Amino acid sequence: MSKTMMAAVLLAASTFSFAQQKYPSRVVEVVVPYAPGGGTDNLMRMITGIIDENKWSPVPLNVNNRAGGSGAIGYNYLINKKGDSHVIAGATPMIVSGRIEGRLPGNHRDAMTVLMIVAIDELMLSVRSESPFKTIDDFVNAARAKPGGLTIGGTATLTEDHIFTYLFEKAANIQVKYVPFNSGGEVTAALMGGHIDAAVENPNEIVAQIESGKAKNLAVASQKRLKDAADVPTFAERGYQFYWEQMRGVVGPANMDPAAVKWWQDTLKKVVGTKKWQEDYIKRNLLTPTDWTGDRALKYLDSLNEKYEAAIKGLKASQK
Repeated sequence: MSKTMMAAVLLAASTFSFAQQKYPSRVVEVVVPYAPGGGTDNLMRMITGIIDENKWSPVPLNVNNRAGGSGAIGYNYLINKKGDSHVIAGATPMIVSGRIEGRLPGNHRDAMTVLMIVAIDELMLSVRSESPFKTIDDFVNAARAKPGGLTIGGTATLTEDHIFTYLFEKAANIQVKYVPFNSGGEVTAALMGGHIDAAVENPNEIVAQIESGKAKNLAVASQKRLKDAADVPTFAERGYQFYWEQMRGVVGPANMDPAAVKWWQDTLKKVVGTKKWQEDYIKRNLLTPTDWTGDRALKYLDSLNEKYEAAIKGLKASQK
């Protein structure tokens, strides 16, 4: 056999062997496009923790916070990993709104692989327990008496928290100062330190302070009161008509290997079926559980396009 033929045989054997390797075959980078302590960080550390505890992955899952640009740095990093099945990321509505805002070159349809939407997160307005605002009406009345005098903190600009604040201002006919931070953890720290008057919070970002009696949720931007927080009114029932929710999920870069997609969807299905997920993540953080994949997940994300286009357009116009 000639050297050329031998090389071809060895190459073919090597290629076949590689193709037969089971996924995952090396360390998986789990990207969190926000700073530690926020909702996306909590989500991905819960998921990887459950996978590690149950030894469902033969390789390490390394969580890597790539914060900055309101999530743009982390998601652009993921997008540039096209075809690399060993990189995934925690997903927020930024995977839809990022292209609308001009911060990402694509979205969930063309630049990423949607693995699963695992929960719907409600957004709340929270204050410290020693705050003079004991109800949402107290806050609104104070804001009306002092236009632009009260501060509301949230994660980044032109994002869910910023849009929430804008919609709240419109619904309540008030004007406040929005203060952006790099993550939900930083928002909560600023709130508890007395640096802002109120904060836009996902329940998981403020739950420890609520449970310890150090903070209070004034209202939730949901269609109805949350089952496990029945004492918290909706904004709408107090006369401030607006709703805003945030999906949470897991995505990979475009062109992921079908075997990798299947592994992640099967594994995430097991994760969301565990008692720890249902009790320590979903129930404790007042989330609505989902396990949407494929067309169902894509169609839900498609439905956000028009919603975000209108909200971002209005928000930008209000800042001129």
